[in-house]
Amino acid sequence: MRNSKVLERLEFLKVLKDCKRKKCALFVVDIDDFKLVNFSYGYSMGDRVIAAVEKKLVDVVEKYFSECVFGRVGSNSFAVLMKVVDKELSYRRIEEIYTKYLERLNFKIGSDFFSLTTSAGVAFSLGVDDVGNLFKKAEEALYNAKKRGKNCIVFSTNSSSTRFEEIQEIRKRLVEAIEKRSVEPYFQPILSLRTGKIYGYEVLARIFSEGKVLRGDYVIDIANTFNLIPEIDRIVFEKASKYLDKGYKLFFNLSMKYFFKELNNIWRMVKDRGLNSSNIVIEITESQKVMEMNVAKSIFQIFRDMDAKIAIDDFGSGYSSFSYLKRFPADILKIDGEFVKGAKRDKRDLTIMKSIVEVARPFRLRVLAEFIEDEEDYRLMKEIGVSLGQGWFIGKPKPEPYDVRIDI
Repeated sequence: MRNSKVLERLEFLKVLKDCKRKKCALFVVDIDDFKLVNFSYGYSMGDRVIAAVEKKLVDVVEKYFSECVFGRVGSNSFAVLMKVVDKELSYRRIEEIYTKYLERLNFKIGSDFFSLTTSAGVAFSLGVDDVGNLFKKAEEALYNAKKRGKNCIVFSTNSSSTRFEEIQEIRKRLVEAIEKRSVEPYFQPILSLRTGKIYGYEVLARIFSEGKVLRGDYVIDIANTFNLIPEIDRIVFEKASKYLDKGYKLFFNLSMKYFFKELNNIWRMVKDRGLNSSNIVIEITESQKVMEMNVAKSIFQIFRDMDAKIAIDDFGSGYSSFSYLKRFPADILKIDGEFVKGAKRDKRDLTIMKSIVEVARPFRLRVLAEFIEDEEDYRLMKEIGVSLGQGWFIGKPKPEPYDVRIDI
């Protein structure tokens, strides 16, 4: 079992099936956030990066394992089937391959230097698992690596099999909801604290299965892992867009993992339908990867071409928050909710919030505070000069935009 050629997915799975009675390990590696490379440098350069990663994987693994087969099982993911003689030794070797050679990959394109990270999952067969179980276990381990924040390796264990079955069931329900378009926009009001009147609404997704909302943060995590977020957000935008021409400002929070694809989807719908894009506010979560890829100017130009507004979400949560004001000439700063929740009892949180308000003033930026949960929060945010507010005290998400007026 040795083949330095990298097989296509179907060929690789056939080899895997033929080896089902042997002791082996399946090592799956996925390049994190690879879409950023294609967007920043083009698909041709992306193909060159894939080829470089592929070559490195083959060269490194063959130094450690005499019998192995390589496959490309996704657009930016690879798998290696290795013969196992000693499981503990193989475990240590695979871990060393990942941490020493694949955990972080450095590239130079022209004058730009950048690095990519990978996530990996590993499953072992002792000759009793069929191809379905082995591949499922490796995918499960890779999923857990992504769930932990990416850039790590996870080895499959039998104890997590039940959890993986639950994940697959939720994935199935998500796919069905997308196919049936059982995804609905909900609207949470954003209030002007100066006038007490509605400024706009944040648009949130509610996914229905068998007549009930799929709840829990893990649902979005699973949708993100299985690349379902763009379809969910596309349906939400399509259904919510009818309110743009009614004068409502709508805030859409795009996933950074699929940011460029989602932005392109919105841009296309705006042009095709002649939507009033001046009422669109796109929330950009602080993302160091976007800055590293040197695409800030391109993103800003797309927004200006659309006549849309930019809100920096979770402002203050990163170490380089204020540098975003230089790179992204934003319209709105949405303060990280942790500062809002802590402002009543922690003077440091309150001081940080006051500083953000003061910095925003000469740039004529609006400052939005989320997590306003009671009247005390509302009064405090208004007192320090925050211009916009959002939270359950102001209004909960509902299926239609609705009016709110607070006179305090």
